[in-house]
Amino acid sequence: MPHPSTPTVRQRPRSCLLDALHRHLSAGHLDLAVSILPLLARRGLRPPIHSLSLLLRRCLLSRSLPLARRILFHLNLTSLKPLYPSLTFLSNHLISLFFALRLPDRARDLFDTMPQPNIFSYNAMLAGYARMAMPRAARRLFDRMAVRDVVSWNTLIIALARHGSPRDAVWFYSRLRRSPLGFNAHTFSGLLTACVRLEELCVVRQVHGQVLLVGFLSNLIVSSAIVDAYSKCGYVSDAKRLFDEMKVKDVLAWTTLVYGYAKSGDLITAHKLFDEMPQRNSVSWTALIGGYVQNGYSYKALDLFRLMVGECVSPDQFTFSSSLCACASVASLKHGKQIHARIIRTGFHPNAIVLSSLIDMYSKCGDLVGGLWVFERTDFSNRDVVIWNTMMSAVGQHGHRRGTIQLFGLMIKVGTKPDSNTFVVLLSACSHSGLVEEGLECFRSMAKHGVFPEEEHYLCLVDLLGRAGHFEEAMDWIRKIPHGPSIRAYNALLGACRIHGNVELGKEVAERIMELETSSSGIYVSVSNMHAESGRWECVEKVRHLMEENEVRKERAASWID
Repeated sequence: MPHPSTPTVRQRPRSCLLDALHRHLSAGHLDLAVSILPLLARRGLRPPIHSLSLLLRRCLLSRSLPLARRILFHLNLTSLKPLYPSLTFLSNHLISLFFALRLPDRARDLFDTMPQPNIFSYNAMLAGYARMAMPRAARRLFDRMAVRDVVSWNTLIIALARHGSPRDAVWFYSRLRRSPLGFNAHTFSGLLTACVRLEELCVVRQVHGQVLLVGFLSNLIVSSAIVDAYSKCGYVSDAKRLFDEMKVKDVLAWTTLVYGYAKSGDLITAHKLFDEMPQRNSVSWTALIGGYVQNGYSYKALDLFRLMVGECVSPDQFTFSSSLCACASVASLKHGKQIHARIIRTGFHPNAIVLSSLIDMYSKCGDLVGGLWVFERTDFSNRDVVIWNTMMSAVGQHGHRRGTIQLFGLMIKVGTKPDSNTFVVLLSACSHSGLVEEGLECFRSMAKHGVFPEEEHYLCLVDLLGRAGHFEEAMDWIRKIPHGPSIRAYNALLGACRIHGNVELGKEVAERIMELETSSSGIYVSVSNMHAESGRWECVEKVRHLMEENEVRKERAASWID
């Protein structure tokens, strides 16, 4: 017992705050740990760099980006920024944070100023490039690396597989196999992603054989990934065979098989498997809902959505998008509004796909005002090119063609870069409004925006000129199509000839189509109808004789009424 006159020893504020920081960090209370940082800053105190690095790492692992932002703010506030490059452990986590915040330039700037980046620094950059869909940058960095581990190889393979270079991913895998590093389960996950992109059964089977050979088939992640690859490549029977051989089946394997059967149109088997699942998550529900939507059973998809919500399974971005597509396909504004209300009521933060689906749903249900309401309440920073394209298309479909052009001007003004679909929407709007000069100007401006004309753009242009009666110009543009004139382009011009009664050019165009596709009865019928509408019955008879000579039979219309 202390003497009454002995003064009480109090802990210094620095010790109290740092102890609290370490205590909350150890307990996993990240929000409480981060809340102590401003208190330390006010007193001019700096926590150990190791503690800050660990706190930042845990925020990244738990995907708590708002908390990670606050840590970054604290680091900048306490004049630690100049020290970043020399603090390798901290810098590695900051690189990951910058990529998570979609700031690749800041990540690259920090990496370039590091005096001695280690293998973890390089791997953080590779992972960031993979996440940001920057495979070329990832490959350039990989080529610079003096030392690589299996994580480096796996990350590059995944980046290439997911973002447009699946054959390169397979090539790098073959290089890794010949290296002394070996491979692991994650290597096969990246390789199988490449197989899905290639849609080549022989490659999937080769990978399956290699997995079996090295003894990785018992790995649940790998076996589920092979089931997924077979299923997504359209070989559901192979997927089911492997699925039946699996001793342990996770929700991914079940969901993949449900998706495969639904995609192939076998909804009975898909639903049967879904009912047999021991556990179901939002992805499982979405796979079946999406299958019903893709196969035209929209009301069944909406029934499933109601059951999902009734079982207290929270819909994700893809669930909402698929369900809204179902509403749009049957023009059910009532169901669409109910889903929209649920999004608002539950505080769900819709991404660009869901916002686009909402705009599209309102438009196709005849409520353009509802679509505009969603569009106008979407912050400019969140309006990506898909949202702009959807809104422009909706405005055009409701007859406000010039409104589409005005929206395009606003889109450029706010700095959103157009894509290929943007110009398809614009050219289609000009075509249906007879805005020939505007359409031609739009087509010529594509290169300025970094978009190169594809067949779809030429088809819109031919349709625009044909509808306006500019037949010679339309023929000139058909000849300019990069891979040569197509049947679709000639068909667009043939339709315009029929509208304007230009029988002579129609016959010439029809002959071109017959040269490309001799067995189609549709072209003969179109020419016959053009002659009939002009009262040239002798020509109608000649076309019919020509069909008989070429042994072309008119396809009979099917009737569902007995």
